[in-house]
Amino acid sequence: MKKHIKAIDTRGRKLGGETPLLCTPLVGRTRERVLAEATSVLRQKPDLIEWRVDFFDAIGDTDAVVATARALREVVGKRPVIFTRRAESEGGERIAIGDEAVVELYAAVAATRLVDFVDFEIGNDPGHLRRVRECTRQHEIRLILSYHNVGYTPGHDYLVDRFLEAERLGADVAMVQVMPRNRADVLRLLSATAEADDKTRIPLISISLGPLGSVTRMVGGLFGSWLSFAVGESASAPGQIPIGDLVSVYDILRRARGGEML
Repeated sequence: MKKHIKAIDTRGRKLGGETPLLCTPLVGRTRERVLAEATSVLRQKPDLIEWRVDFFDAIGDTDAVVATARALREVVGKRPVIFTRRAESEGGERIAIGDEAVVELYAAVAATRLVDFVDFEIGNDPGHLRRVRECTRQHEIRLILSYHNVGYTPGHDYLVDRFLEAERLGADVAMVQVMPRNRADVLRLLSATAEADDKTRIPLISISLGPLGSVTRMVGGLFGSWLSFAVGESASAPGQIPIGDLVSVYDILRRARGGEML
Protein backbone atom coordinates (compact mmCIF):
# COMPACT_ATOMS: atom_id res chain seq x y z
CA MET A 1 0.00 0.00 0.00
CA LYS A 2 1.35 3.40 -0.99
CA LYS A 3 1.96 5.75 1.90
CA HIS A 4 -0.10 8.88 2.29
CA ILE A 5 1.19 11.92 0.41
CA LYS A 6 0.28 15.33 1.75
CA ALA A 7 -1.09 16.79 -1.47
CA ILE A 8 -1.19 20.55 -1.89
CA ASP A 9 -4.37 22.01 -3.35
CA THR A 10 -3.79 25.55 -4.58
CA ARG A 11 -6.45 27.42 -6.51
CA GLY A 12 -7.98 24.12 -7.59
CA ARG A 13 -4.72 22.55 -8.82
CA LYS A 14 -3.55 19.59 -6.76
CA LEU A 15 0.19 19.03 -6.49
CA GLY A 16 0.48 15.42 -5.40
CA GLY A 17 -2.75 14.30 -7.03
CA GLU A 18 -3.31 11.57 -9.60
CA THR A 19 -1.41 13.26 -12.44
CA PRO A 20 1.74 15.44 -12.38
CA LEU A 21 1.09 19.12 -12.98
CA LEU A 22 2.59 21.12 -15.83
CA CYS A 23 4.28 24.45 -15.19
CA THR A 24 5.51 26.93 -17.79
CA PRO A 25 8.29 29.40 -16.98
CA LEU A 26 8.28 33.12 -17.75
CA VAL A 27 11.73 34.52 -18.49
CA GLY A 28 10.95 38.02 -19.75
CA ARG A 29 13.45 40.76 -18.91
CA THR A 30 10.86 43.53 -18.73
CA ARG A 31 7.35 43.84 -17.32
CA GLU A 32 5.97 44.03 -20.85
CA ARG A 33 7.71 40.82 -21.90
CA VAL A 34 6.66 38.94 -18.75
CA LEU A 35 3.02 39.85 -19.32
CA ALA A 36 3.21 39.10 -23.05
CA GLU A 37 4.75 35.69 -22.32
CA ALA A 38 2.04 34.96 -19.78
CA THR A 39 -0.70 35.86 -22.24
CA SER A 40 0.89 33.62 -24.87
CA VAL A 41 1.46 30.54 -22.70
CA LEU A 42 -1.99 30.68 -21.10
CA ARG A 43 -3.44 29.63 -24.45
CA GLN A 44 -1.73 26.26 -23.88
CA LYS A 45 -3.47 25.85 -20.50
CA PRO A 46 -0.60 25.09 -18.09
CA ASP A 47 -1.52 24.14 -14.54
CA LEU A 48 0.93 26.64 -13.04
CA ILE A 49 3.11 29.56 -14.07
CA GLU A 50 6.64 30.13 -12.80
CA TRP A 51 8.08 33.64 -12.84
CA ARG A 52 11.87 33.36 -13.03
CA VAL A 53 12.64 36.76 -11.58
CA ASP A 54 16.40 36.26 -12.00
CA PHE A 55 15.81 37.03 -15.70
CA PHE A 56 14.05 40.30 -14.79
CA ASP A 57 16.24 43.35 -15.43
CA ALA A 58 14.57 45.37 -12.63
CA ILE A 59 15.05 42.71 -9.95
CA GLY A 60 16.76 45.30 -7.76
CA ASP A 61 13.63 47.50 -7.72
CA THR A 62 11.22 45.89 -5.26
CA ASP A 63 8.38 48.20 -6.25
CA ALA A 64 8.80 47.22 -9.91
CA VAL A 65 8.84 43.52 -9.01
CA VAL A 66 5.70 43.82 -6.88
CA ALA A 67 3.93 45.88 -9.55
CA THR A 68 4.79 43.25 -12.17
CA ALA A 69 3.61 40.46 -9.85
CA ARG A 70 0.31 42.30 -9.41
CA ALA A 71 -0.10 42.75 -13.16
CA LEU A 72 0.84 39.10 -13.71
CA ARG A 73 -1.83 37.97 -11.26
CA GLU A 74 -4.43 39.92 -13.25
CA VAL A 75 -3.32 38.14 -16.44
CA VAL A 76 -3.12 34.58 -15.08
CA GLY A 77 -6.27 34.80 -12.95
CA LYS A 78 -6.64 31.77 -10.68
CA ARG A 79 -3.63 29.82 -11.94
CA PRO A 80 -1.03 29.27 -9.22
CA VAL A 81 2.23 31.22 -9.59
CA ILE A 82 5.70 30.10 -8.46
CA PHE A 83 8.13 32.95 -7.71
CA THR A 84 11.76 31.92 -8.27
CA ARG A 85 15.13 33.62 -8.12
CA ARG A 86 17.41 30.82 -9.24
CA ALA A 87 20.92 31.28 -7.85
CA GLU A 88 23.62 31.70 -10.48
CA SER A 89 25.62 28.87 -8.87
CA GLU A 90 22.66 26.55 -9.46
CA GLY A 91 21.91 27.49 -13.05
CA GLY A 92 20.27 30.90 -12.71
CA GLU A 93 21.07 34.27 -14.23
CA ARG A 94 23.60 36.71 -12.79
CA ILE A 95 21.75 39.45 -10.92
CA ALA A 96 22.67 42.86 -9.56
CA ILE A 97 21.63 42.27 -5.94
CA GLY A 98 23.14 40.23 -3.13
CA ASP A 99 21.71 37.39 -1.08
CA GLU A 100 20.40 39.63 1.71
CA ALA A 101 18.47 41.74 -0.81
CA VAL A 102 17.07 38.58 -2.39
CA VAL A 103 15.65 37.51 0.97
CA GLU A 104 14.10 40.95 1.45
CA LEU A 105 12.57 40.70 -2.02
CA TYR A 106 11.08 37.29 -1.21
CA ALA A 107 9.60 38.71 1.99
CA ALA A 108 8.07 41.67 0.16
CA VAL A 109 6.52 39.50 -2.54
CA ALA A 110 5.24 36.92 -0.03
CA ALA A 111 3.58 39.71 1.96
CA THR A 112 1.47 40.66 -1.07
CA ARG A 113 0.14 37.09 -1.42
CA LEU A 114 0.18 37.60 -5.18
CA VAL A 115 2.13 34.35 -5.63
CA ASP A 116 1.34 30.87 -4.34
CA PHE A 117 4.79 29.28 -4.08
CA VAL A 118 8.33 30.56 -3.68
CA ASP A 119 11.36 28.46 -4.64
CA PHE A 120 14.53 28.82 -2.56
CA GLU A 121 17.67 26.67 -2.70
CA ILE A 122 18.57 24.52 0.31
CA GLY A 123 22.20 25.53 -0.20
CA ASN A 124 21.49 29.11 0.81
CA ASP A 125 22.70 30.58 4.10
CA PRO A 126 20.78 28.84 6.94
CA GLY A 127 19.71 32.17 8.41
CA HIS A 128 18.36 33.32 5.07
CA LEU A 129 16.54 30.04 4.63
CA ARG A 130 14.89 30.37 8.05
CA ARG A 131 13.74 33.90 7.23
CA VAL A 132 12.23 32.81 3.93
CA ARG A 133 10.50 29.89 5.63
CA GLU A 134 9.11 32.18 8.34
CA CYS A 135 7.73 34.74 5.89
CA THR A 136 6.11 32.07 3.71
CA ARG A 137 4.40 30.55 6.73
CA GLN A 138 3.30 33.96 7.99
CA HIS A 139 1.66 34.82 4.68
CA GLU A 140 0.46 31.28 3.83
CA ILE A 141 2.71 30.87 0.80
CA ARG A 142 4.00 27.37 -0.05
CA LEU A 143 7.77 26.88 0.13
CA ILE A 144 9.65 24.81 -2.45
CA LEU A 145 13.15 24.00 -1.21
CA SER A 146 15.35 22.92 -4.09
CA TYR A 147 18.75 21.47 -4.93
CA HIS A 148 20.31 21.99 -8.38
CA ASN A 149 23.50 20.53 -9.77
CA VAL A 150 24.11 21.72 -13.33
CA GLY A 151 27.44 19.90 -13.63
CA TYR A 152 26.72 16.25 -12.89
CA THR A 153 24.45 13.77 -11.09
CA PRO A 154 25.56 12.87 -7.55
CA GLY A 155 25.21 9.40 -6.02
CA HIS A 156 21.92 7.73 -5.16
CA ASP A 157 22.07 8.23 -1.38
CA TYR A 158 23.10 11.86 -1.74
CA LEU A 159 20.11 12.55 -3.99
CA VAL A 160 17.70 10.87 -1.58
CA ASP A 161 19.18 12.91 1.27
CA ARG A 162 18.52 16.18 -0.59
CA PHE A 163 14.81 15.38 -0.72
CA LEU A 164 14.81 14.40 2.95
CA GLU A 165 16.81 17.48 3.92
CA ALA A 166 14.29 19.76 2.23
CA GLU A 167 11.50 18.15 4.23
CA ARG A 168 13.48 18.46 7.50
CA LEU A 169 14.05 22.15 6.78
CA GLY A 170 10.33 22.80 6.53
CA ALA A 171 9.62 22.58 2.81
CA ASP A 172 6.10 22.12 1.53
CA VAL A 173 7.62 20.71 -1.68
CA ALA A 174 11.11 19.27 -2.28
CA MET A 175 12.83 19.59 -5.67
CA VAL A 176 16.04 18.05 -7.03
CA GLN A 177 17.41 18.96 -10.47
CA VAL A 178 20.65 17.50 -11.81
CA MET A 179 22.69 17.17 -15.01
CA PRO A 180 23.23 13.66 -16.41
CA ARG A 181 26.41 12.58 -18.18
CA ASN A 182 25.09 9.18 -19.25
CA ARG A 183 21.99 7.00 -19.15
CA ALA A 184 22.91 5.54 -15.77
CA ASP A 185 22.70 9.04 -14.26
CA VAL A 186 19.11 9.39 -15.48
CA LEU A 187 18.16 6.02 -14.00
CA ARG A 188 19.86 6.96 -10.72
CA LEU A 189 17.74 10.08 -10.35
CA LEU A 190 14.53 8.17 -11.04
CA SER A 191 15.52 5.48 -8.53
CA ALA A 192 16.39 8.08 -5.89
CA THR A 193 13.09 9.85 -6.50
CA ALA A 194 11.16 6.62 -5.99
CA GLU A 195 12.98 5.90 -2.72
CA ALA A 196 12.49 9.46 -1.45
CA ASP A 197 8.82 9.28 -2.42
CA ASP A 198 8.48 6.28 -0.10
CA LYS A 199 10.19 8.10 2.77
CA THR A 200 8.77 11.64 2.63
CA ARG A 201 5.30 13.01 3.25
CA ILE A 202 5.51 16.04 0.96
CA PRO A 203 5.23 16.25 -2.84
CA LEU A 204 8.50 15.88 -4.75
CA ILE A 205 9.78 17.29 -8.04
CA SER A 206 12.75 15.71 -9.79
CA ILE A 207 14.34 16.66 -13.09
CA SER A 208 17.28 15.36 -15.08
CA LEU A 209 18.43 18.16 -17.36
CA GLY A 210 19.28 18.35 -21.05
CA PRO A 211 18.22 16.14 -23.96
CA LEU A 212 19.47 13.01 -22.19
CA GLY A 213 17.35 13.74 -19.14
CA SER A 214 14.23 14.83 -21.00
CA VAL A 215 12.64 11.41 -20.44
CA THR A 216 12.31 12.26 -16.73
CA ARG A 217 9.97 15.09 -17.67
CA MET A 218 7.74 12.56 -19.39
CA VAL A 219 7.76 9.61 -16.96
CA GLY A 220 8.81 11.26 -13.69
CA GLY A 221 5.28 10.94 -12.36
CA LEU A 222 5.62 7.16 -12.36
CA PHE A 223 8.52 7.50 -9.91
CA GLY A 224 7.04 10.14 -7.58
CA SER A 225 7.74 13.48 -9.28
CA TRP A 226 4.59 15.59 -9.15
CA LEU A 227 5.42 18.48 -11.48
CA SER A 228 7.20 19.03 -14.77
CA PHE A 229 8.38 22.29 -16.29
CA ALA A 230 7.35 22.60 -19.94
CA VAL A 231 8.08 25.12 -22.67
CA GLY A 232 5.26 27.55 -23.27
CA GLU A 233 7.15 30.24 -25.18
CA SER A 234 10.76 30.13 -23.92
CA ALA A 235 12.67 27.49 -21.97
CA SER A 236 14.23 28.27 -18.60
CA ALA A 237 16.39 25.12 -18.49
CA PRO A 238 17.87 22.68 -21.03
CA GLY A 239 15.72 19.75 -22.05
CA GLN A 240 12.30 21.29 -21.43
CA ILE A 241 9.60 19.87 -23.70
CA PRO A 242 6.70 21.80 -25.29
CA ILE A 243 3.64 21.65 -23.07
CA GLY A 244 1.43 20.17 -25.78
CA ASP A 245 3.79 17.22 -26.20
CA LEU A 246 3.79 16.51 -22.46
CA VAL A 247 0.01 16.62 -22.32
CA SER A 248 -0.05 13.95 -25.05
CA VAL A 249 2.50 11.79 -23.20
CA TYR A 250 0.57 12.02 -19.93
CA ASP A 251 -2.62 11.04 -21.71
CA ILE A 252 -0.95 8.00 -23.28
CA LEU A 253 0.46 6.89 -19.92
CA ARG A 254 -2.88 7.38 -18.20
CA ARG A 255 -4.71 5.25 -20.78
CA ALA A 256 -2.00 2.58 -20.72
CA ARG A 257 -2.41 2.29 -16.96
CA GLY A 258 -6.17 2.01 -17.10
CA GLY A 259 -6.91 5.61 -16.22
CA GLU A 260 -4.44 5.93 -13.34
CA MET A 261 -1.26 7.89 -13.83
CA LEU A 262 0.44 6.73 -10.64
